[in-house]
Amino acid sequence: MLRELREEDQEALLLLNNSSTPAVNTLTLEELQSILSLAEKCWVEEIDRDLAAALIIIGPDQNYSSDNYTWLETQFSNYCYVDRIMVNQNHKRRGLGKKLYQELEKHAQREGDEILLCEVNIEPPNPQSIAFHTQLGWEPFFEREHGPGKKVQYFKKSIIPAQR
Repeated sequence: MLRELREEDQEALLLLNNSSTPAVNTLTLEELQSILSLAEKCWVEEIDRDLAAALIIIGPDQNYSSDNYTWLETQFSNYCYVDRIMVNQNHKRRGLGKKLYQELEKHAQREGDEILLCEVNIEPPNPQSIAFHTQLGWEPFFEREHGPGKKVQYFKKSIIPAQR
């Protein structure tokens, strides 16, 4: 069942996040709550009362200290940034990520966003995420090193806003 995050989901979301490293960075509950306070939306996919997948997005002009977000903020306006997408290991390859991204695209169209943005680790490598984004029509456009052993590939996808 696809739905928006509820406050009582935060502990389960934290477990999902921290079991998804190194694809996403580990967080404390306070760090997660800080991200959620800036988030435009957080959708979750629930299967048998388990949080099977989640997607957190952040819009422009937020006071978010993420190095990736801060850099993208200097490059784009009118965007929707995927802060993190996580799928429980036991539920991978079931189309949950695709379902979350379809919801993201519908949301972005309704909101009038022109572009979707995210980054994927290439050091340490995350070939599944690169293949996932490429399959869904996202285009790589820039690589950026964050330090020894940490490098990302930025991806974008243009959105045609809904007619208002």
